[in-house]
Amino acid sequence: MKFGILELMDMKNMSEEDKKRWEQLDELLGDSFDAKVKSFLTDEIKMEDFRKSIDDTVKEVDECKKSLKGFTDQDTFEKKMQEISDSLVRIKAATVVKSNGELGVKSVEEQLNEQLKSYISTEKKDGHEIQTLNLKEACMKSPGNKLQLNLVMNTKGTAATIASGSLAPHYGLEVDPVLSVDPRSQTIIRQYANVATTSSRSLVYAEYVSKDGDAAWVGEGSLKPLMDATLTEKTVTARKVAIASKFTEETLSDFPNFVNEVKAEMINKLGIKEEKGILDGTGADGEIKGVASDMPAFSLTSLKVESPNEFDALVAAYTQIVSVSEMAYRPNLVLMNPVDYAQMQLAKDANGGYLRPFRIGDELIQGLQVVTSTAITAGDFIMGDFGYLNIRDLWALSITVGWENDDFRKNIVTTIAEKRLMCYIKSQYKTAFVKDKFKTVMEAIKPSVAAA
Repeated sequence: MKFGILELMDMKNMSEEDKKRWEQLDELLGDSFDAKVKSFLTDEIKMEDFRKSIDDTVKEVDECKKSLKGFTDQDTFEKKMQEISDSLVRIKAATVVKSNGELGVKSVEEQLNEQLKSYISTEKKDGHEIQTLNLKEACMKSPGNKLQLNLVMNTKGTAATIASGSLAPHYGLEVDPVLSVDPRSQTIIRQYANVATTSSRSLVYAEYVSKDGDAAWVGEGSLKPLMDATLTEKTVTARKVAIASKFTEETLSDFPNFVNEVKAEMINKLGIKEEKGILDGTGADGEIKGVASDMPAFSLTSLKVESPNEFDALVAAYTQIVSVSEMAYRPNLVLMNPVDYAQMQLAKDANGGYLRPFRIGDELIQGLQVVTSTAITAGDFIMGDFGYLNIRDLWALSITVGWENDDFRKNIVTTIAEKRLMCYIKSQYKTAFVKDKFKTVMEAIKPSVAAA
């Protein structure tokens, strides 16, 4: 893996020799640091040893800097390293090592309990344990009377690798700010997309347009075919989605109640707005730029079906994705409005039999999950190989609890939930998706009537 040094350097005026030396160093440091991170998360090394490894990395880079030009200032680099350290400490606190040796994520209750344990009292009443949370004390002991809680979540239930955009290491754990509790709180798209973290406000990625050339079989000593392509740099910027609620301290004094309020009232709404933004965000007024506008419409007019229905429309869209490109796309998700799903489920033939009753989560085509979402307008659908949708989280989910104005005297607590993220689909992979209306696709695949 790469460590990320090159992202902090100005390489425009650097010699090719120096560039190669820095690239080699970046690879060596990345592999070494990756191993240290895994050891830290699995309790093989202690925090003090891990911090020492970070310090050693800084010193090593500093020694190289003396002989090579073009490096960023030391303060910037050390600030980045501290951000990595702090992030890993937070993640460490939220992880557990399973019996099989794999890393897992603690529940919402466990993480909140650990972060608030100094302010939670337990008493027995009628044979039951009752936990009481003193939020006022917790906030009063925090800077500005504001208590910040950070939650690390894994929605997919399996360990994955973090691909970072700026000096963040790879390690065997997926960090996802969406709570894996009530299914309503999860953004469905995240379960299928390429989700990773970044420590950069803006992320630069490269798109390519292939002009000429293709792979070929070559004989011994023969020239390899050359692909002529144009690379274009694109920049995507993180945007914030947030929600605030006010509760009386009496309401939230019971710790389980506090957990439930955070889940039900805030995370669900935050997730719904996030998913809508990822799809249809305008990019204006602080909103994220959604990816649905970049998805192609249905265009496979050569496919014809007598008396087409919604099922036929989805099969046609699937066929377009797998046939219009040599990329071997495999659509894994189709999103539709719950009303459209119900109409498909209830459709009957001439004899009153259901055409194809299926349940949410069933596969229409092998590997293609059918999922409903209110983020999709009735009559529309989105299908695609969502592994080509990139979601990058700048801020994991943070819960801030505090007082404002005269709320302190009223025992009214303000709770804020927020996250920052960005999303994009590279232009060369947009054919992995189809976004259109059922009606439009059905009309396109209906055989034309010959003129009399």
